[in-house]
Amino acid sequence: MSGRCGVMGCGKGKSEGLDRATEYRRIIESFDVLSVPADIQTLIREALDSDKWDWFEDCDGCTGVSDVYWPTIYFPPCLRHDFDWGTGNGGWESNVRFYRIQCAYGMGRFRAGVRFLGVTISWFTWFKWRG
Repeated sequence: MSGRCGVMGCGKGKSEGLDRATEYRRIIESFDVLSVPADIQTLIREALDSDKWDWFEDCDGCTGVSDVYWPTIYFPPCLRHDFDWGTGNGGWESNVRFYRIQCAYGMGRFRAGVRFLGVTISWFTWFKWRG
C-alpha cells in the first residue's frame, strides 16, 4: 500500500522494501499493461528522467487521497503532477495534464474530474497567491 495514510495523507512515507529500479520498471511496464498513449508516456518519462528533481525522493504521491489501484506512492499521474509543481511548473496546465494522465491510467472521467477539481481549487485559493 502507499506510504500515505488516509485523507490529506499524514506525511511523506514509503512502503517497506521499495527501491528505485523496481518502481521505475513498474511504471514503464504500466505503459504496455494499460495501453498508455505515447504522448502520456512521454510526460511520465520526462518526470522520471529529469535532472531537475529526484522522483524517488521528492514524489509524495497524491496528497489528498490514497490510490487503492496503485501499490505505492509512485502513481504516474501523481508523480507527473508532483514533478510539475516541484520544478515550478504547477498551475492550470499541470492540473489539466493531471486529469488527462489519470484518464489514460483508467480512472473514470468523474473520479478524475473530482481530483482535477480538488487540485484546481487548491491552486486558485492558495498556491497561486503564495509568495
